[in-house]
Amino acid sequence: MNQYDQLDAVLAEIMSRWDIPGLGVGLVENGEITYARGFGLQSLATRAPVTPDSLFCIASITKIFVATAIMQLVEQGRLELDAPLLRYLPDFRLDDTRLPRVTLGQVLSHTSGLPDFDEAEYDRLVANPEFDDESPVRLMHSLASRQMIAEPGERFAYSNIGYDLLGVLIARVTGQTFEDYLSANVLRPAGMPASAFSHLAVPTERLAVPHLRTPAMIVNPIYPYHRADVPASFLHASVLEMCNFAITSLKGAAGDVTSLLSPASYDLMWTPVAERGYPPFYEHHSLGWVIGHFNGVKTVSHGGGGFGWTDFFTILLERNAAAVILCNEESSARSRTLRAAVHVILGLEPVVDTVSWMVPICQALAEGGIQAARACYAEIKDDPNYFFDEDELVSLVYQLQSVKKFELAAQLLELNLEVFPAHAESHHMLAALKQGSS
Repeated sequence: MNQYDQLDAVLAEIMSRWDIPGLGVGLVENGEITYARGFGLQSLATRAPVTPDSLFCIASITKIFVATAIMQLVEQGRLELDAPLLRYLPDFRLDDTRLPRVTLGQVLSHTSGLPDFDEAEYDRLVANPEFDDESPVRLMHSLASRQMIAEPGERFAYSNIGYDLLGVLIARVTGQTFEDYLSANVLRPAGMPASAFSHLAVPTERLAVPHLRTPAMIVNPIYPYHRADVPASFLHASVLEMCNFAITSLKGAAGDVTSLLSPASYDLMWTPVAERGYPPFYEHHSLGWVIGHFNGVKTVSHGGGGFGWTDFFTILLERNAAAVILCNEESSARSRTLRAAVHVILGLEPVVDTVSWMVPICQALAEGGIQAARACYAEIKDDPNYFFDEDELVSLVYQLQSVKKFELAAQLLELNLEVFPAHAESHHMLAALKQGSS
Protein backbone atom coordinates (compact mmCIF):
# COMPACT_ATOMS: atom_id res chain seq x y z
CA MET A 1 0.00 0.00 0.00
CA ASN A 2 1.52 3.35 -1.02
CA GLN A 3 1.38 6.48 1.15
CA TYR A 4 -1.70 7.88 -0.61
CA ASP A 5 -3.62 4.63 -0.24
CA GLN A 6 -2.65 4.67 3.44
CA LEU A 7 -3.94 8.23 3.72
CA ASP A 8 -7.21 7.21 2.02
CA ALA A 9 -7.70 4.46 4.58
CA VAL A 10 -6.81 6.66 7.55
CA LEU A 11 -9.10 9.49 6.46
CA ALA A 12 -11.98 7.09 5.88
CA GLU A 13 -11.48 5.69 9.39
CA ILE A 14 -11.33 9.17 10.93
CA MET A 15 -14.56 10.09 9.14
CA SER A 16 -16.27 6.99 10.48
CA ARG A 17 -15.05 7.41 14.05
CA TRP A 18 -15.86 11.13 14.21
CA ASP A 19 -19.18 10.92 12.33
CA ILE A 20 -18.12 13.39 9.63
CA PRO A 21 -20.52 13.99 6.70
CA GLY A 22 -18.03 15.24 4.11
CA LEU A 23 -14.32 15.95 3.76
CA GLY A 24 -11.95 17.26 1.11
CA VAL A 25 -8.17 16.88 1.41
CA GLY A 26 -5.43 18.12 -0.88
CA LEU A 27 -1.62 17.91 -0.86
CA VAL A 28 0.99 19.90 -2.73
CA GLU A 29 4.46 18.35 -2.84
CA ASN A 30 7.49 19.75 -4.67
CA GLY A 31 5.23 22.49 -5.98
CA GLU A 32 2.74 20.12 -7.61
CA ILE A 33 -0.68 18.75 -6.62
CA THR A 34 -0.09 15.13 -5.67
CA TYR A 35 -3.31 14.31 -3.85
CA ALA A 36 -6.82 15.73 -4.11
CA ARG A 37 -9.66 13.59 -2.82
CA GLY A 38 -13.23 13.95 -1.64
CA PHE A 39 -14.82 11.72 0.99
CA GLY A 40 -18.42 11.40 2.09
CA LEU A 41 -21.25 13.75 1.23
CA GLN A 42 -21.68 17.43 0.41
CA SER A 43 -25.04 17.25 2.16
CA LEU A 44 -26.88 14.65 4.20
CA ALA A 45 -30.04 15.95 2.55
CA THR A 46 -29.05 15.63 -1.13
CA ARG A 47 -26.49 12.79 -0.67
CA ALA A 48 -24.29 14.38 -3.37
CA PRO A 49 -20.70 13.14 -2.98
CA VAL A 50 -17.75 15.37 -2.11
CA THR A 51 -15.27 15.73 -4.97
CA PRO A 52 -12.02 17.75 -5.27
CA ASP A 53 -14.17 20.40 -7.02
CA SER A 54 -16.75 20.67 -4.21
CA LEU A 55 -16.87 24.19 -2.81
CA PHE A 56 -16.70 24.58 0.98
CA CYS A 57 -16.88 27.74 3.03
CA ILE A 58 -13.29 28.10 4.27
CA ALA A 59 -14.37 30.35 7.18
CA SER A 60 -11.47 32.28 8.74
CA ILE A 61 -8.96 31.05 6.16
CA THR A 62 -10.54 33.89 4.17
CA LYS A 63 -8.29 36.20 6.20
CA ILE A 64 -5.09 35.14 4.41
CA PHE A 65 -6.65 36.30 1.14
CA VAL A 66 -7.48 39.64 2.75
CA ALA A 67 -3.88 39.90 3.99
CA THR A 68 -2.63 39.17 0.46
CA ALA A 69 -4.81 41.96 -0.96
CA ILE A 70 -3.62 44.41 1.70
CA MET A 71 0.02 43.59 0.94
CA GLN A 72 -0.61 44.14 -2.78
CA LEU A 73 -1.86 47.64 -1.98
CA VAL A 74 1.14 48.22 0.28
CA GLU A 75 3.46 47.24 -2.59
CA GLN A 76 1.62 49.71 -4.82
CA GLY A 77 2.17 52.50 -2.28
CA ARG A 78 -1.56 52.91 -1.66
CA LEU A 79 -1.36 51.71 1.95
CA GLU A 80 1.22 51.84 4.76
CA LEU A 81 1.32 49.17 7.46
CA ASP A 82 2.46 51.66 10.12
CA ALA A 83 -0.21 54.22 9.25
CA PRO A 84 -3.19 54.77 11.59
CA LEU A 85 -6.25 52.79 10.60
CA LEU A 86 -8.24 56.03 10.79
CA ARG A 87 -6.22 57.48 7.91
CA TYR A 88 -8.12 55.08 5.65
CA LEU A 89 -11.37 54.84 7.63
CA PRO A 90 -11.85 58.35 9.09
CA ASP A 91 -15.55 57.72 9.84
CA PHE A 92 -14.84 54.64 11.98
CA ARG A 93 -15.60 55.25 15.66
CA LEU A 94 -15.28 53.42 18.96
CA ASP A 95 -16.03 54.74 22.42
CA ASP A 96 -12.32 54.68 23.21
CA THR A 97 -9.59 57.32 23.07
CA ARG A 98 -7.00 54.68 22.12
CA LEU A 99 -8.46 54.10 18.68
CA PRO A 100 -6.31 56.73 16.87
CA ARG A 101 -3.19 54.74 17.84
CA VAL A 102 -4.34 51.57 16.07
CA THR A 103 -2.29 50.87 12.93
CA LEU A 104 -3.12 48.91 9.80
CA GLY A 105 -0.41 46.35 10.59
CA GLN A 106 -1.83 45.78 14.05
CA VAL A 107 -5.24 44.99 12.58
CA LEU A 108 -3.63 42.47 10.21
CA SER A 109 -1.79 40.74 13.08
CA HIS A 110 -4.69 40.85 15.58
CA THR A 111 -2.64 43.04 17.94
CA SER A 112 -4.81 46.14 17.54
CA GLY A 113 -6.91 45.68 20.69
CA LEU A 114 -10.09 45.95 18.61
CA PRO A 115 -13.11 44.09 20.02
CA ASP A 116 -14.81 41.07 18.49
CA PHE A 117 -18.26 39.53 18.34
CA ASP A 118 -19.20 37.05 21.04
CA GLU A 119 -20.78 33.74 20.02
CA ALA A 120 -24.37 34.91 20.50
CA GLU A 121 -23.76 38.08 18.49
CA TYR A 122 -22.15 36.10 15.70
CA ASP A 123 -25.05 33.65 15.58
CA ARG A 124 -27.53 36.54 15.30
CA LEU A 125 -25.43 38.27 12.64
CA VAL A 126 -25.20 35.32 10.25
CA ALA A 127 -28.79 34.22 10.87
CA ASN A 128 -30.00 37.63 9.67
CA PRO A 129 -28.09 38.09 6.41
CA GLU A 130 -27.69 41.34 4.52
CA PHE A 131 -26.61 41.42 0.90
CA ASP A 132 -26.34 45.03 -0.26
CA ASP A 133 -23.12 46.98 -0.91
CA GLU A 134 -23.70 49.34 2.04
CA SER A 135 -23.92 46.54 4.62
CA PRO A 136 -20.19 46.59 5.50
CA VAL A 137 -20.27 50.34 6.19
CA ARG A 138 -23.43 49.99 8.31
CA LEU A 139 -21.71 47.38 10.44
CA MET A 140 -18.66 49.62 10.83
CA HIS A 141 -20.83 52.54 11.97
CA SER A 142 -22.78 50.28 14.37
CA LEU A 143 -19.61 49.73 16.45
CA ALA A 144 -19.41 53.30 17.77
CA SER A 145 -20.47 52.41 21.32
CA ARG A 146 -17.93 49.60 21.76
CA GLN A 147 -14.60 49.81 23.51
CA MET A 148 -11.22 48.27 22.83
CA ILE A 149 -10.11 45.22 24.80
CA ALA A 150 -6.38 45.97 24.96
CA GLU A 151 -3.80 48.64 24.26
CA PRO A 152 -2.81 48.86 20.59
CA GLY A 153 0.16 46.56 20.01
CA GLU A 154 0.05 45.13 23.53
CA ARG A 155 -0.92 41.52 22.80
CA PHE A 156 -2.62 39.11 20.44
CA ALA A 157 -6.43 39.30 20.58
CA TYR A 158 -8.33 37.77 17.68
CA SER A 159 -10.81 40.12 16.02
CA ASN A 160 -13.12 39.20 13.16
CA ILE A 161 -14.35 42.79 13.36
CA GLY A 162 -10.85 43.96 12.47
CA TYR A 163 -10.90 41.98 9.23
CA ASP A 164 -14.39 43.18 8.38
CA LEU A 165 -12.99 46.71 8.67
CA LEU A 166 -10.18 45.74 6.28
CA GLY A 167 -12.85 44.76 3.78
CA VAL A 168 -14.32 48.28 3.98
CA LEU A 169 -10.82 49.73 3.67
CA ILE A 170 -10.03 47.71 0.52
CA ALA A 171 -13.27 48.88 -1.08
CA ARG A 172 -12.54 52.51 -0.18
CA VAL A 173 -8.94 52.48 -1.44
CA THR A 174 -9.65 50.62 -4.70
CA GLY A 175 -13.05 52.06 -5.59
CA GLN A 176 -14.35 48.52 -6.13
CA THR A 177 -16.40 46.21 -3.96
CA PHE A 178 -14.28 44.01 -1.72
CA GLU A 179 -15.46 40.94 -3.62
CA ASP A 180 -14.66 42.38 -7.05
CA TYR A 181 -11.16 43.49 -6.05
CA LEU A 182 -10.25 40.17 -4.44
CA SER A 183 -11.69 38.14 -7.31
CA ALA A 184 -9.78 40.08 -9.98
CA ASN A 185 -6.50 40.58 -8.14
CA VAL A 186 -6.12 37.54 -5.88
CA LEU A 187 -8.46 34.66 -6.74
CA ARG A 188 -8.25 34.51 -10.52
CA PRO A 189 -4.47 35.13 -10.69
CA ALA A 190 -4.04 32.34 -8.12
CA GLY A 191 -5.96 29.81 -10.22
CA MET A 192 -9.21 30.08 -8.26
CA PRO A 193 -11.82 31.16 -10.84
CA ALA A 194 -14.67 29.15 -9.26
CA SER A 195 -14.10 30.44 -5.72
CA ALA A 196 -16.73 32.90 -4.48
CA PHE A 197 -17.50 35.06 -1.47
CA SER A 198 -21.12 33.96 -1.19
CA HIS A 199 -22.89 30.62 -1.36
CA LEU A 200 -25.37 32.30 -3.71
CA ALA A 201 -22.59 32.48 -6.32
CA VAL A 202 -21.77 28.77 -5.98
CA PRO A 203 -23.50 26.19 -8.24
CA THR A 204 -25.85 24.21 -6.01
CA GLU A 205 -24.53 20.90 -7.30
CA ARG A 206 -21.00 21.77 -6.06
CA LEU A 207 -21.86 23.29 -2.66
CA ALA A 208 -20.78 21.42 0.49
CA VAL A 209 -23.29 22.70 3.05
CA PRO A 210 -22.60 23.07 6.80
CA HIS A 211 -23.79 20.48 9.32
CA LEU A 212 -24.46 20.69 13.06
CA ARG A 213 -24.62 18.15 15.87
CA THR A 214 -27.97 18.93 17.50
CA PRO A 215 -27.18 16.26 18.91
CA ALA A 216 -28.17 14.30 15.78
CA MET A 217 -26.12 15.39 12.76
CA ILE A 218 -28.24 17.65 10.54
CA VAL A 219 -27.76 20.17 7.77
CA ASN A 220 -27.59 23.61 9.39
CA PRO A 221 -31.20 24.93 9.17
CA ILE A 222 -29.85 28.28 7.98
CA TYR A 223 -26.99 28.92 5.58
CA PRO A 224 -24.79 31.30 7.59
CA TYR A 225 -23.88 34.50 5.76
CA HIS A 226 -23.62 38.26 6.17
CA ARG A 227 -22.20 40.61 3.56
CA ALA A 228 -20.43 42.71 6.18
CA ASP A 229 -18.60 39.67 7.58
CA VAL A 230 -17.41 38.29 4.24
CA PRO A 231 -13.75 39.42 4.69
CA ALA A 232 -13.50 37.53 7.98
CA SER A 233 -15.42 34.39 7.17
CA PHE A 234 -17.11 33.58 3.89
CA LEU A 235 -14.85 32.70 0.97
CA HIS A 236 -15.94 29.42 -0.64
CA ALA A 237 -13.22 27.35 -2.33
CA SER A 238 -12.43 23.82 -3.43
CA VAL A 239 -9.55 21.55 -2.52
CA LEU A 240 -8.10 21.91 -6.01
CA GLU A 241 -8.29 25.70 -6.02
CA MET A 242 -6.79 25.96 -2.54
CA CYS A 243 -3.92 23.80 -3.80
CA ASN A 244 -3.52 26.26 -6.68
CA PHE A 245 -3.30 29.10 -4.16
CA ALA A 246 -0.63 27.19 -2.26
CA ILE A 247 1.42 26.70 -5.43
CA THR A 248 1.07 30.39 -6.34
CA SER A 249 2.19 31.43 -2.85
CA LEU A 250 5.17 29.07 -2.87
CA LYS A 251 6.25 30.36 -6.28
CA GLY A 252 5.88 33.94 -5.08
CA ALA A 253 8.02 33.33 -2.03
CA ALA A 254 10.65 31.84 -4.36
CA GLY A 255 10.64 34.90 -6.63
CA ASP A 256 8.29 33.94 -9.47
CA VAL A 257 7.56 37.22 -11.26
CA THR A 258 4.00 36.13 -12.12
CA SER A 259 3.00 35.67 -8.47
CA LEU A 260 0.63 37.76 -6.38
CA LEU A 261 3.33 39.39 -4.23
CA SER A 262 7.07 39.93 -4.06
CA PRO A 263 9.28 37.61 -2.01
CA ALA A 264 9.82 40.48 0.43
CA SER A 265 6.09 40.75 1.09
CA TYR A 266 5.76 37.00 1.66
CA ASP A 267 8.73 37.12 4.01
CA LEU A 268 7.11 39.97 5.94
CA MET A 269 3.74 38.18 6.12
CA TRP A 270 5.44 35.02 7.37
CA THR A 271 7.52 36.66 10.10
CA PRO A 272 6.15 36.26 13.67
CA VAL A 273 4.56 39.34 15.25
CA ALA A 274 2.75 38.13 18.38
CA GLU A 275 3.00 35.01 20.50
CA ARG A 276 0.08 32.59 20.59
CA GLY A 277 1.76 29.73 22.40
CA TYR A 278 -0.08 26.70 21.02
CA PRO A 279 2.34 24.43 19.14
CA PRO A 280 2.73 22.88 16.73
CA PHE A 281 0.76 25.12 14.35
CA TYR A 282 -0.24 28.09 16.52
CA GLU A 283 3.05 29.35 17.97
CA HIS A 284 2.87 32.94 16.68
CA HIS A 285 0.61 35.18 14.64
CA SER A 286 1.94 37.30 11.81
CA LEU A 287 0.40 39.62 9.22
CA GLY A 288 -2.67 37.52 8.50
CA TRP A 289 -1.05 34.12 9.00
CA VAL A 290 -0.25 31.74 11.86
CA ILE A 291 3.34 30.54 12.29
CA GLY A 292 4.35 27.18 13.74
CA HIS A 293 6.64 24.18 13.43
CA PHE A 294 5.68 20.55 12.82
CA ASN A 295 8.43 18.01 13.43
CA GLY A 296 10.90 20.87 13.18
CA VAL A 297 9.56 22.12 9.82
CA LYS A 298 8.24 25.71 9.71
CA THR A 299 4.56 26.04 8.86
CA VAL A 300 2.59 29.10 7.77
CA SER A 301 -1.10 28.40 8.13
CA HIS A 302 -4.61 29.48 8.97
CA GLY A 303 -7.56 27.57 10.33
CA GLY A 304 -11.26 28.20 10.08
CA GLY A 305 -14.37 26.94 11.80
CA GLY A 306 -17.84 27.62 13.09
CA PHE A 307 -21.46 27.44 11.97
CA GLY A 308 -20.93 23.87 10.73
CA TRP A 309 -17.49 23.97 9.07
CA THR A 310 -13.89 23.21 10.10
CA ASP A 311 -10.99 23.86 7.75
CA PHE A 312 -7.22 24.20 7.76
CA PHE A 313 -4.59 25.34 5.27
CA THR A 314 -0.86 25.06 5.84
CA ILE A 315 2.28 25.65 3.80
CA LEU A 316 5.54 23.90 4.68
CA LEU A 317 8.05 26.28 3.13
CA GLU A 318 11.17 24.16 3.53
CA ARG A 319 9.45 21.25 1.76
CA ASN A 320 7.84 23.30 -1.04
CA ALA A 321 4.63 21.66 0.11
CA ALA A 322 1.16 22.38 1.47
CA ALA A 323 -1.96 20.68 2.81
CA VAL A 324 -5.61 21.71 2.82
CA ILE A 325 -8.44 20.23 4.89
CA LEU A 326 -12.06 21.22 4.15
CA CYS A 327 -14.85 19.72 6.26
CA ASN A 328 -18.61 20.34 6.47
CA GLU A 329 -19.04 19.68 10.19
CA GLU A 330 -17.78 21.32 13.36
CA SER A 331 -15.39 19.42 15.63
CA SER A 332 -11.72 19.03 16.48
CA ALA A 333 -11.41 16.13 14.01
CA ARG A 334 -9.53 18.69 11.95
CA SER A 335 -6.44 18.09 14.09
CA ARG A 336 -6.50 14.39 13.16
CA THR A 337 -7.06 14.86 9.42
CA LEU A 338 -4.42 17.60 9.29
CA ARG A 339 -1.77 15.53 11.06
CA ALA A 340 -2.44 12.57 8.80
CA ALA A 341 -2.00 14.75 5.72
CA VAL A 342 1.18 16.46 6.96
CA HIS A 343 2.63 13.09 7.98
CA VAL A 344 2.44 12.01 4.33
CA ILE A 345 4.25 15.18 3.21
CA LEU A 346 7.02 14.46 5.71
CA GLY A 347 7.33 10.82 4.76
CA LEU A 348 5.77 9.59 8.01
CA GLU A 349 3.00 7.04 8.40
CA PRO A 350 -0.46 8.63 8.72
CA VAL A 351 -2.38 7.49 11.81
CA VAL A 352 -6.00 7.65 12.94
CA ASP A 353 -5.17 8.64 16.54
CA THR A 354 -7.71 9.07 19.35
CA VAL A 355 -11.26 10.44 19.17
CA SER A 356 -12.73 13.22 21.28
CA TRP A 357 -15.08 12.14 24.05
CA MET A 358 -17.50 14.65 22.52
CA VAL A 359 -18.37 12.19 19.73
CA PRO A 360 -19.73 9.26 21.81
CA ILE A 361 -21.29 11.74 24.27
CA CYS A 362 -23.10 13.38 21.36
CA GLN A 363 -24.26 10.02 20.02
CA ALA A 364 -25.53 9.05 23.48
CA LEU A 365 -27.38 12.37 23.80
CA ALA A 366 -29.12 11.70 20.50
CA GLU A 367 -30.14 8.21 21.58
CA GLY A 368 -31.12 8.72 25.21
CA GLY A 369 -30.65 12.28 26.43
CA ILE A 370 -28.42 13.50 29.25
CA GLN A 371 -28.72 10.33 31.33
CA ALA A 372 -27.43 8.27 28.44
CA ALA A 373 -24.58 10.77 28.04
CA ARG A 374 -23.62 10.40 31.71
CA ALA A 375 -23.68 6.62 31.39
CA CYS A 376 -21.55 6.91 28.26
CA TYR A 377 -18.93 8.96 30.09
CA ALA A 378 -18.77 6.43 32.91
CA GLU A 379 -18.19 3.71 30.33
CA ILE A 380 -15.46 5.43 28.27
CA LYS A 381 -13.60 7.54 30.86
CA ASP A 382 -10.74 5.05 31.11
CA ASP A 383 -10.73 4.05 27.44
CA PRO A 384 -7.42 5.01 25.76
CA ASN A 385 -9.17 5.34 22.39
CA TYR A 386 -10.69 8.65 23.55
CA PHE A 387 -9.15 11.94 24.65
CA PHE A 388 -10.74 14.21 27.24
CA ASP A 389 -10.35 17.97 26.99
CA GLU A 390 -12.30 20.64 28.85
CA ASP A 391 -13.16 22.56 25.66
CA GLU A 392 -14.46 19.65 23.59
CA LEU A 393 -18.05 19.67 24.86
CA VAL A 394 -18.21 23.46 24.54
CA SER A 395 -18.18 23.15 20.76
CA LEU A 396 -21.21 20.88 21.00
CA VAL A 397 -22.89 23.33 23.41
CA TYR A 398 -22.54 26.14 20.88
CA GLN A 399 -24.12 23.98 18.20
CA LEU A 400 -27.04 23.12 20.49
CA GLN A 401 -27.52 26.79 21.32
CA SER A 402 -27.58 27.72 17.63
CA VAL A 403 -30.70 25.54 17.22
CA LYS A 404 -32.14 26.87 20.51
CA LYS A 405 -31.78 23.65 22.54
CA PHE A 406 -30.85 25.63 25.62
CA GLU A 407 -31.93 23.12 28.28
CA LEU A 408 -29.86 20.35 26.73
CA ALA A 409 -26.93 22.76 26.35
CA ALA A 410 -27.12 23.59 30.07
CA GLN A 411 -27.23 19.91 31.01
CA LEU A 412 -24.17 19.27 28.88
CA LEU A 413 -22.29 22.12 30.56
CA GLU A 414 -23.13 20.61 33.95
CA LEU A 415 -21.64 17.31 32.79
CA ASN A 416 -18.52 19.12 31.58
CA LEU A 417 -18.16 20.79 34.97
CA GLU A 418 -18.47 17.47 36.77
CA VAL A 419 -15.44 16.29 34.78
CA PHE A 420 -13.60 19.64 34.72
CA PRO A 421 -14.84 21.60 37.78
CA ALA A 422 -12.50 24.56 37.20
CA HIS A 423 -13.40 25.21 33.56
CA ALA A 424 -14.15 28.94 33.58
CA GLU A 425 -15.88 29.11 30.20
CA SER A 426 -18.37 26.40 31.19
CA HIS A 427 -19.19 28.26 34.42
CA HIS A 428 -19.71 31.49 32.49
CA MET A 429 -21.85 29.89 29.79
CA LEU A 430 -23.98 27.97 32.29
CA ALA A 431 -24.62 31.11 34.31
CA ALA A 432 -25.65 32.97 31.15
CA LEU A 433 -28.02 30.14 30.16
CA LYS A 434 -29.64 30.04 33.58
CA GLN A 435 -30.01 33.81 33.63
CA GLY A 436 -31.62 33.73 30.20
CA SER A 437 -34.17 31.15 31.29
CA SER A 438 -35.12 32.94 34.51
